[in-house]
Amino acid sequence: MANYDGKKLGTEVFGAPTKLQKVVDAYFAYVDTLPVQHVQVGKNIYERRVPHTVEGLCAFLGVQKSDVKALLTDTGANAQSRKIMVDTITRIEAMLTEKALLGQLDATVAKIVISGSLLNSVDAEIEAASGFTIRVKGMTQSQVEIASR
Repeated sequence: MANYDGKKLGTEVFGAPTKLQKVVDAYFAYVDTLPVQHVQVGKNIYERRVPHTVEGLCAFLGVQKSDVKALLTDTGANAQSRKIMVDTITRIEAMLTEKALLGQLDATVAKIVISGSLLNSVDAEIEAASGFTIRVKGMTQSQVEIASR
């Protein structure tokens, strides 16, 4: 996957919150521009989009998942960068949860992805586009509270 500026960014981007936010935004824009696949199941044709994932974000940033985990658990790390990554991971997980709830992603797959969350020791909240609020509180397994507005 090509990353933001064609160079390996690596963990130094964590020390530059403004650049980190631009790269995260570029990741979401990049995935949103990938072609839609049409899949036929029986008589029905479904659109399938490449999902946003933490693994894809890591590849785009040019970092390892363990680097992101280290950022999230290091209380001495740049607080703005930590918040950006918590918000971003929560957003990705909310999108996966929504896809599962809408039947666009197998619920078991979504649960597996979210149960392996990097946010297992971080509290976070995001308001999802569909009108749900996703709250993650020190998640050790798939403990996600979904509340409608």
